[in-house]
Amino acid sequence: MRNTTFIRRITALAVALALVMTLSLAAASAEDKHFSVIEAATPEDALSMTEIAAKCRPSVVAIEIESKVTYSDSGSSYYSPFDMFFGYGYGYPYGRQPQQREYTQVGYGSGVIISEDGYIVTNNHVISGADKITVYVLPADGEGEEETYEASVVGTSESNDIAVIKIDAKGLVPAAFADSTQLEIGELAVAIGNPTGLIHGSVTAGIISALEQEVTIDDVTINAIQTDAAVNPGNSGGGLFDSYGNLIGVVYARNASTQNIGYAIPIENFKELITTMINDPEALEDQTKGSQIMLGITITDVNETMAEQYQMPVGVYIIEVSQFSAAERAGLRTGDIITGFAGEEVKTADDLNAVKAKQTPGDVVEVVVDRNGKETTLEIVIPQPTEVETTN
Repeated sequence: MRNTTFIRRITALAVALALVMTLSLAAASAEDKHFSVIEAATPEDALSMTEIAAKCRPSVVAIEIESKVTYSDSGSSYYSPFDMFFGYGYGYPYGRQPQQREYTQVGYGSGVIISEDGYIVTNNHVISGADKITVYVLPADGEGEEETYEASVVGTSESNDIAVIKIDAKGLVPAAFADSTQLEIGELAVAIGNPTGLIHGSVTAGIISALEQEVTIDDVTINAIQTDAAVNPGNSGGGLFDSYGNLIGVVYARNASTQNIGYAIPIENFKELITTMINDPEALEDQTKGSQIMLGITITDVNETMAEQYQMPVGVYIIEVSQFSAAERAGLRTGDIITGFAGEEVKTADDLNAVKAKQTPGDVVEVVVDRNGKETTLEIVIPQPTEVETTN
């Protein structure tokens, strides 16, 4: 009896000790596998948002362009008694002839520093037609006043909507390039730029929403990165960065009719192009010379699947209409779907560009659009073509 009791006590003690040791090991294991939402969601070498901002903001510049615009005024509204007999303006100074006038139009955008000695990549549409380009550079350490420089154009490619400009500076902070072919949907995307032309080095964040999204501005079609990081007028030409603070694309456009949709040109699309612009610009002359009729619209296709899903016609959806453009003068609006142009059916951006290329500047042609479910016909004057060439 005593032996039995003793054995039971020894067994109970052994079980208790084993339980304590098991619990202790479990606690130690739990400490080793400490769980953190941030740690679970962030790769080991990724940067925090503040670290990305500190690293990348000095590599993104604000750009201001000035362009001289000439127009003819309508002349004096004073009545001349000779008008009815000899035509308007006869008998000056009683009736003044229309005069040529000039004013300076100011625009803005962004750019990304790609070399320590002042080469900067931006969108061609940001600097196109500029008579003066001013660049604002943030200090490398994020402290102090920004520096101001006047820039010259090194090279442009309208077909890629990419340009390289140069400022006379040293010791700048160039952006580090990522491999944009390795991107995955859902990755962090950080946009840095100059929205509204007033907020230099503004930082917004989101994710990569889609890849290889076809977006067309006139004849320029880009297989773009789509992101929900907020972009606004002025962000064009700025940087889109990954979670390591590396450049994955140059901000290209925003969808003006839909919130939280922006587009960027993947860097793999223009790495070789900008290298050639800087090192051997003459090699691009034959590729880039030419002319294109630019209506002034940002467009994307409405295919049959989208048409059925959203109950809209197949055609070309207008994302944005440029100010002072032929499209704006014709009354085209964001949200219109072009289904016909110059008497021909239009189903894709390629269709529209093919029909447009047949037209002669000065021609007045009909544009058939679906506007809020109703078919509307407008008239557009075909503008003079824009020359496309690389400059030294």
